[in-house]
Amino acid sequence: MKLFAKLLCIAALAHQAFASDHFTAWWPQFRIAAANSDAKAVAAGVHFPIPWENGKIHDIKSLEDFSQNFSRYFTPEIAKIVATKKPERLPNGIYSITWKARGNEYSIYFEPGPGKTFILDGLSEGPP
Repeated sequence: MKLFAKLLCIAALAHQAFASDHFTAWWPQFRIAAANSDAKAVAAGVHFPIPWENGKIHDIKSLEDFSQNFSRYFTPEIAKIVATKKPERLPNGIYSITWKARGNEYSIYFEPGPGKTFILDGLSEGPP
């Protein structure tokens, strides 16, 4: 039984490293898409609507909405965070960047997608 538990631990660690490698390969492409305001590339694979809590905004309803209002959703502040910060992996395999601004705490999330990709999974706003 102890051998089985050790094998499970090794398998879990290997899976985390594998997922981390995929994120490390994917992240620079996402950063470039964000820097170029390429809404379709930023939203590749997203299942709309997605939560997007930023002031009066609460969600993004569709790819068309995101594309037409990209600068409203992906503000210069968010673009700067993506350009300068490295996401951290959460225990559930989702990556996030968290920062404080205007007396609130914001987090942007990226979840594993199909194959070796990740998907923008939303933005949350809350008290620090």
